Amino acid sequence: MNTSKQVNAMIGLMFLVAVFYAANVLNEPNRQEAAGDVQTELFVERGAEIFVANCRGCHGLDGLGLGEGAIAPVLNTPAYLILGEDNPFGAKATPAGDAQDIRDFLGNTIACGRTNSVMPTWSEQYGGSLSDRQIEYLVTLITEGRWDLVEELGHEADSHQIPPATREDVLLDGQGLSLTASNCGQYNALTAKPFRERDPFVSSAEPGKTPEPGETPEPSETPDGDDPSAALVQGLPVGDYYASLCVGCHGANREGGVGLPLTRDLLTQPDDFYIDTITNGRAGTAMQPSGGGATLTPEEIQAIVTWLKNTDP
Repeated sequence: MNTSKQVNAMIGLMFLVAVFYAANVLNEPNRQEAAGDVQTELFVERGAEIFVANCRGCHGLDGLGLGEGAIAPVLNTPAYLILGEDNPFGAKATPAGDAQDIRDFLGNTIACGRTNSVMPTWSEQYGGSLSDRQIEYLVTLITEGRWDLVEELGHEADSHQIPPATREDVLLDGQGLSLTASNCGQYNALTAKPFRERDPFVSSAEPGKTPEPGETPEPSETPDGDDPSAALVQGLPVGDYYASLCVGCHGANREGGVGLPLTRDLLTQPDDFYIDTITNGRAGTAMQPSGGGATLTPEEIQAIVTWLKNTDP
């Protein structure tokens, strides 16, 4: 082969290498997206397995919590969805900041549990049984909303064993239902509220309005007069105090859970009965004196009872 042909061959080879390299560069976003999809699916599958083994007893197989007769809050809700660019709803993708906030909230709640509720600490770092990666699996499951896979795995598991525990079984058994008194958690019921009520189909209109982890929102202004909601308990409007301490057992809408429902139509006993319950707790239940919180004054306890018996959720 003469020199001219060698040069042409080298030029041709270099051209092919350049084309191959350019094609790979142009295809890199697609390759990364495909790899990300594979990883997400893997995380979802493992998260579903962990949920069926550890979480369904309290949150329900469909993740609907109280809505399917379980004892814990709903997880199968649009509030926790993180939407990608090509989501099936045709909605805008969740902003990166919002997506990280919701992952942090869910991850911290699973890892640390929730003070004054029966949500235990799950992180190995704090004495639980799940690794950081396993918690990440659960967060991915929830933010992807793959409850179809949880149901599929749950029914498959049920076909090989005795029927799963019902809400009544969990409450009667009592294992793991002690109140979590303190933990590493950065959120309470008040700071969790923006996440529970989040609408993923609407972008954050006012960045920075979501409270920082561990920060208690400023109490809203309360009406004057004889409105029971105007009363303050431990410096908070009575409704906000309920949300900060009682919601874990009695439900966000007072519908009940581990604790009894507290809707006004069911509170038919005299005030003294409920005052005694709040003051002294109830033996053999998760109800602690003063609800497990700071010591309340008689006036504050009366304000709570009056609010419960005279307002709707």
